[in-house]
Amino acid sequence: MAKLSEIIDFLNQIAPPEQKEDWDNIGFLTGQKDAKIYKCVLCLDVTSAVLDESIELGANLIVSHHPFIFKPINSITDQTLQGRKLLKAIKNDINVFSAHTNLDSSEQGINDYIARLLDLKDITRFGLKNCDWQGGRIGELKEPVKLIELAKKLKTLLNDDSVRIVGKKDGLVKKIALISGGAGKPEYLTAAVNAGADCYVSGDFSYHAALEAFERDFSFIICSHYCMERVILNRLRGLLAERFADVQFIISQKEQNPVEAI
Repeated sequence: MAKLSEIIDFLNQIAPPEQKEDWDNIGFLTGQKDAKIYKCVLCLDVTSAVLDESIELGANLIVSHHPFIFKPINSITDQTLQGRKLLKAIKNDINVFSAHTNLDSSEQGINDYIARLLDLKDITRFGLKNCDWQGGRIGELKEPVKLIELAKKLKTLLNDDSVRIVGKKDGLVKKIALISGGAGKPEYLTAAVNAGADCYVSGDFSYHAALEAFERDFSFIICSHYCMERVILNRLRGLLAERFADVQFIISQKEQNPVEAI
């Protein structure tokens, strides 16, 4: 069996902590670092359902994308949802490690992975110039495609039934900027335009960003935050399983997208 400390070291190689945003709370968040790990559940969020699933499976490690503990907490009791989840994890000897904006940003992380799934070339980092975090990616397709075709490709790649577009369906796009989550404000759209992109893809959006794209006749593809970020779990499982053959890595089957398309 692998030690948790060894898995943590490897995860920190995949998603270097120094690549996180300043406000983020990542890393080893609950448990015992010298624990021996035999089964690990991978998820986007440590929900109550994921905790129950982990207990049923006999897992003693959860690796999540969104931090299990995000904001400072003053107490851990059964009077709050967060408190109940923390108590359940501790009571059942479940260790939790979270890699968030550092996984968004890293070379083996979410944005780079999606850029490669789209088969972009000349991929470089992308973000706001007045922000140290450059976790997004920008690159070019080999040949221009219609906006609607690119949106359909993302729908398939991300298993996302809620993809939306702003722009002309038949308009051609080639240079694409993307940030998986937390970048739906108009500032990011402007950054994409200024970087020479003709399409911006994000798992978050604001109405005002969509309106600005519409008025600028600029293409904007809006994906589900859940689907755009959960896609990394397959890659993460492959990397971990290759390194730690004696640990079983399982992608959660119980967590759900909290936003349902109808």
